[in-house]
Amino acid sequence: MSRIIDVVLLAALAFTALAWALDLGSRKTQLITATGVVLALTIAAVWQEDPWYIVAFYGLLTGLLLQALRLEVVRRKASKTVSKPTS
Repeated sequence: MSRIIDVVLLAALAFTALAWALDLGSRKTQLITATGVVLALTIAAVWQEDPWYIVAFYGLLTGLLLQALRLEVVRRKASKTVSKPTS
């Protein structure tokens, strides 16, 4: 049963990578999807008591994706704010 979960989550990760490569959806949507899938992989790895290095790798990926998502949100907010010209 645990290997079925791994296969499904890794297939979701492959689909996410394909969607990213084909540029489907916005960058924010791609980051949210990738973060969710990697977070699910991390939780599954902890739940299945996988070796520490697998959990650490998925945790590192989750941290990197959360940081990229935060930067994307900041970038979007900055692009929406328009400063008024001073006269």
